[in-house]
Amino acid sequence: MLQARLNAPGGLAGIGASHGLRNISHCLVLLFAFSILEKVLKQLRDEGVFRQQDNRLGKLMYSSKRSIPWRNFPLVDKAREDRNRVAHQQEILERADSWKYIDGIEAELLSWKVIVNPKSFKH
Repeated sequence: MLQARLNAPGGLAGIGASHGLRNISHCLVLLFAFSILEKVLKQLRDEGVFRQQDNRLGKLMYSSKRSIPWRNFPLVDKAREDRNRVAHQQEILERADSWKYIDGIEAELLSWKVIVNPKSFKH
């Protein structure tokens, strides 16, 4: 529903949805995807799959590299850097970049069997 309203000519609340506002909504989804990835990595660490005392996402990712079969670590690490700019410097990514990164995170979670039978989504 939100996506439909953002793309409608009158936009959200009839004020008109700019390209930037649409990109913000996709950046929020990216932040959520990283929240899930961080929780999964913490759980795997807590289960003893890898060791790391630091709870920061970057430290968790790098510590897990030897123990978890990452499909495309460089993509997700680049996404993490861009996510930090979104979260801490209020940068806005283009929709295509947000979804490229979200798809990369999903691919990791699928390969680790954290997600099974995902719903197809056209973005």
